[in-house]
Amino acid sequence: MSVKIRGIYSSALTQLLLKNKIKVSSPSENVKDSFKKAKFDEDYDTIIHDLADKNGIVIKGEESEKVTKVIMDDVEHVAVKKEESGHIYLGKIIKLDPNTKNIHVDLGLKKIGLLPLKDYWGYVKEGEKILVQLKEEDPECYTLSTKIHIFGPDTVLIQKGFTKLSSNIRDREESVRLNKITDEKCKEGWGILWKSSAQDKKDDELKKEIDDLYKDYDKIKEKFEKEEGPKLIRKGLITVYMRFDKTAKETLDALRREVKPTVENHHTYKTDNFHNVVDFSENLIKAGFNEKKLNKEIESFVLSKAPKEGDLYLAAEYRLDGTTNFLKGRIEKRDENKIVLKRFMKSGSKYNGLDIIFDRGDYALTELKKDAWYTKHSFYSEDNKLKGEVYIINTPVELQTEKAATINLELAVVKKDGKGELINEDVLKKYADEGEITSKLLKEAKVAAKKIGDDKK
Repeated sequence: MSVKIRGIYSSALTQLLLKNKIKVSSPSENVKDSFKKAKFDEDYDTIIHDLADKNGIVIKGEESEKVTKVIMDDVEHVAVKKEESGHIYLGKIIKLDPNTKNIHVDLGLKKIGLLPLKDYWGYVKEGEKILVQLKEEDPECYTLSTKIHIFGPDTVLIQKGFTKLSSNIRDREESVRLNKITDEKCKEGWGILWKSSAQDKKDDELKKEIDDLYKDYDKIKEKFEKEEGPKLIRKGLITVYMRFDKTAKETLDALRREVKPTVENHHTYKTDNFHNVVDFSENLIKAGFNEKKLNKEIESFVLSKAPKEGDLYLAAEYRLDGTTNFLKGRIEKRDENKIVLKRFMKSGSKYNGLDIIFDRGDYALTELKKDAWYTKHSFYSEDNKLKGEVYIINTPVELQTEKAATINLELAVVKKDGKGELINEDVLKKYADEGEITSKLLKEAKVAAKKIGDDKK
């Protein structure tokens, strides 16, 4: 197992993985310079890179589940969402359904797989085995295809597909080189997708990879012919989306500090678009400047860029189902440690847990308190009468200059007519049971909810 890491967390994660005896490959020059005694590989089977908003990472590859476990063992305030695709199954056709125009396929799993009947009408029969690949998972079924993709580190073989290059491959000479290899090695009835990582590899390496992928397909076909199903024949891609909260970033700061100068709130400032300030300050620390004074000056500078009363502001709630809920409002009040947003509610809408239908002119005051384990929503009528309150339990609130960021832990304390009620405890437990949050985070969320519930009785 070897991992390639890119992005703002690369130094911290390199330190974490190396401490856990996991090999790291193809490091950036910056990381190489920080780990002078480390031995790095060239080849890798798993890749880590930043989420688009930098508040977490994406882990892709053969060993993504193992890497995820290692990170979660040390960085406990995370939420993960796993996506699986490309698994190849020996399936058994259960029925041809002309009403839904689908073929029902038994994969040996709890849910059935579906193939579009129009593509196979007259070619398949009930009871036959069929080689299929998982495309997507829906709440009630799996979407399948018989157009097999075989995934390699730098290429993807696509049955009945076209050859194409990653959009990141822009060099004309490199495009010509890869297309030449395609002409030489690609068999009839197949296409090749060239990943951007192919640019770093020699011709012989790429040719060998393609040959090995064809051999893998031959083994898959052989297994399909010999065995009876339904069963998994080969694993495909597993992609893990890992979201970090403020506490997780502090843990990663500490890991980074073990190998190089690191200002306080390094990763929080980086996600808040203060890259240049952070990099410049850490170079000053390296040159001998007083670290304590620098941290104080950075904090003062960042606070000077904070939004003011009357400004529009966002609260980003990262949900455990992988979605993000953005709450937008105007800042009603603020100080160094708290922002209160005023948001107008849509007439006829409801809020989860509150048995209230909002009227025209109703509004919410949303309290975002630095490091708080909750976000408080107080709902008022147009004539300023309190209609109800909801305390959403979340990871400690991170107040950035453009938005507040939290991981919504689904638990909520609802208060109406002087009575408080805890809701969604079973929902949070389900996420913990499925490994999408740590057991420690589950316990901390319950403690926070109980404290709020006791305080609000």
